[in-house]
Amino acid sequence: MIKKDEQATVQRLLSAVRKSTRGMLREIRHTLRPEPTMLLNFKEFCANECSKRALVSYLVSPLLPPFGLRDRTIFSNLGIAQRIPQILNELGYVVDIIQYDLQGWNISGRYDLFIGHGGINFEEIRRQLSDDTTSIYFSTGIYWKEMNIREAKRLYDLALRRGHLLDPDRTIKRDEEFANRTADGIICLGNHATVNTYRDFPLVIGIKNATYPVTWSGWREKDYDKGRSHFLFFSGSGNIHKGLDLLLEVFGKMDLHLHICQAIDPHFGQVYQHELTNLPNIHGHGHLPMRSSQFFSLASLCNWVISATCAEGQPGSIIECMGYGLIPILPESANINLGEFGIELGDCSVNTIRKTVLEASKMPVPECRQRSRIVMTTVQKDYSPENFNNNFKSGVQKIVTETKERHPSRGHNN
Repeated sequence: MIKKDEQATVQRLLSAVRKSTRGMLREIRHTLRPEPTMLLNFKEFCANECSKRALVSYLVSPLLPPFGLRDRTIFSNLGIAQRIPQILNELGYVVDIIQYDLQGWNISGRYDLFIGHGGINFEEIRRQLSDDTTSIYFSTGIYWKEMNIREAKRLYDLALRRGHLLDPDRTIKRDEEFANRTADGIICLGNHATVNTYRDFPLVIGIKNATYPVTWSGWREKDYDKGRSHFLFFSGSGNIHKGLDLLLEVFGKMDLHLHICQAIDPHFGQVYQHELTNLPNIHGHGHLPMRSSQFFSLASLCNWVISATCAEGQPGSIIECMGYGLIPILPESANINLGEFGIELGDCSVNTIRKTVLEASKMPVPECRQRSRIVMTTVQKDYSPENFNNNFKSGVQKIVTETKERHPSRGHNN
């Protein structure tokens, strides 16, 4: 029989091989048949003749399949990439979409509106646009300098606790200051705390992230008594940024179960080899696709979704889990309002996390069930794609209107 530590080692090796293979295949595919970096004259949702033009620098590939074949699983960021051009069509814009990292593209023609993302090509594009083009910066996170500072502190704290100085895992390497300073307005994912990180900028609008509707009914037969002892860590990349190191140090010294759905960086895995491979209550599931049978099983098993992230806009992985009724245990830095259903981590110290999960594990079963129902209702109401559309559309309209009022001499057509 293979021991657990041997199984974990094999799983990590297989994961590394699969990741390496996928990377090589992707490189070969892109070399032989490069992915399109632009999609021009998008007007699929123009009810009438669209008289204005907009340029969006974000993601192209989610819009390439026919409408009925486009991704309806991952809203952030694949769904967002589909929604923004739709919203602009509905506002009367024909849309040109280019990849956020496309450089050296020469603009021909005039645009009434530009929406950019990240610092790679924003400045290059903005300097080619006319003065009367309204520009909006779309951010999926907090202010870039604050994000880097918070991650640096996590790396420093880990070095103090464990003696290992690991590489940054979600650092923003391309300066976004020009984009933030020159944009007429900023639309960001997140609540008031996210917006507050952009407090030096005059017009910042925070909107909620979203998730596609969940039809799963496993919550009806769920064992909420057993689920009190099971905590799900379902996350995108960034072991340290997302606080997995802290959770491993907490659950490594208790009997409660932690289920990890995240790719493990090899160096991080070496530092936390004992916790990841030797403990019966810490379960590594690797990268699990949303809405897969394995994911459904974990949603049935766990009462809680937990994160100790240091910086987010609004994590789509957490909202996805909330759609299944998992009760969120989150720090303020996750930027999700927890209302009457969630549990807030006062800070992300090991002691605070330990105390919080112990208290959660003792929550009465009827209260767990009630909070779970409230979570699902909240997600359906506040984090729907339709709500995202309405909020993003209102944000664009507000920025365009206020820009006209601040700069009447620009001669806007939008």
